[in-house]
Amino acid sequence: MKKIFLDSRSMDRKAREDFCLTEELMMENAAAAMENAVLPYVFHESSRYIDRPHVLVLCGSGNNGADGYALARRLVCHEFCVTCCVVDDPKAELCQLQKKRADLSGVMFTDLYSLDGFIEEKSFDITVVVDCILGAGFHQPLPAHAEAVLKSVASIDARKIACDIPTGLDAYGNGTTVFNADETVTMGSLKFALYSDRAKDCTGKITLANLGISQTNFEHESKFQSDAYLLEESEMILPWRKKQNANKGSFGHAVIACGEKPGAAYIAATAALNFGAGLVSLVGTGESRSMSIMASMEMPGNTSALSIGSGLGRENKDGEKYLCHLKENKKIPFVLDADIFYHNEIKSFLETECSDERNCRAILTPHPKEFSVLLENCSLGTFTTTQVVEQRYELAKKFTRNYRGCVLILKGATTTIAHWSAKEDRPCIYLNPHGTSSLAKAGSGDVLAGLCVALLAQGYNAINAAITATLAHSFASKKYDGSFALTPEKLIEVIGVLK
Repeated sequence: MKKIFLDSRSMDRKAREDFCLTEELMMENAAAAMENAVLPYVFHESSRYIDRPHVLVLCGSGNNGADGYALARRLVCHEFCVTCCVVDDPKAELCQLQKKRADLSGVMFTDLYSLDGFIEEKSFDITVVVDCILGAGFHQPLPAHAEAVLKSVASIDARKIACDIPTGLDAYGNGTTVFNADETVTMGSLKFALYSDRAKDCTGKITLANLGISQTNFEHESKFQSDAYLLEESEMILPWRKKQNANKGSFGHAVIACGEKPGAAYIAATAALNFGAGLVSLVGTGESRSMSIMASMEMPGNTSALSIGSGLGRENKDGEKYLCHLKENKKIPFVLDADIFYHNEIKSFLETECSDERNCRAILTPHPKEFSVLLENCSLGTFTTTQVVEQRYELAKKFTRNYRGCVLILKGATTTIAHWSAKEDRPCIYLNPHGTSSLAKAGSGDVLAGLCVALLAQGYNAINAAITATLAHSFASKKYDGSFALTPEKLIEVIGVLK
């Protein structure tokens, strides 16, 4: 689990003070890290003596631009052509100095007015484009001339590398026109901007570079509190069975409410059965499509965990019945998903059952549209789906502050998990960027709900169940990365063989 920060500039300043580093020395380390990212893509033995590789560096007016000029100076030492596009005239003192050094070292220059002609002339020679226009601290909107530069270089068939944060992304990872990088070399610490839904298509591989001190020292653990945590595969604690003296009852009874669209509930039940639950039942129906999944019109007396919402129906009166059952049985952990968020009773239910962090027994799994409905039903504001995606960090924290007895899984290209941390006395945010677009298929969310309820039934607490379920869901999707053919059934099958 790695720390993520909204803004690392204060950490940068503190590192200089505490470790006697100059800004110039840290800049040289940043340039060296980018140099290491560039070099593998410029030397081609077959063309070394025919065509000289060409690197185009886009430079802004501040310290990001200074990093670019320092990089260009270092690159000319390798005897290939380097051109800096001066997107904005240097304003920062170090930017002015680094540009002068680059000029004296033999770096060539162009400006934004001549860029299109330069690209037309050199398009076949340019092997790498490096974005050093804007970095941390950028606020929308993107200046028109910078946007024009990004559109001009978008057509170049070359390796694209961004310095710190791709130009066009703000601190929350939002942006319209953005530099589409194959790799982002981020400095000192991981940035929140790199893990938004929008960022997933423009950051490429994310490489964390040090600035002359270790990551631990840079992050000043005793002085700076992380804004979020990046989940890694090692946080996925699968429900392997270590006890041999066991029976089906040892692994819990997961129950899934069945409603107007029984297929969704059946998908969730199948996922729960394949993720370790000893018993799985559909409630609200007398039929089951599987000999392994039971069906009952009444709630089983030995229910270990309950999932409500998958295919339930937005006006299904049984929703209130299931919520009342949870009010009467306060030891049963539960998952709320999909249609249940549209029910009018959801606000009063959450206020009574999810207000106390000392009894966190709920996992909520909305996608952005469902979360916008949930926020409105809970009188927390009216937001469009787009606003939910763009403001997911603040909205997840807002929801968690009000309902401290639940774990929120806000689904998306980068899934956000939020819960109230009593220890830190604040919302705690985890980001899971590992899922793939193959999950963009009806039924994928029902699979996730089934995974969550299976783990709750087996005794996981809500936050650990949410983390493991989302990671298993994501890493299974990587088996079908980029494929249009992933179905819930195939996803469940892959989850069953994860290690």
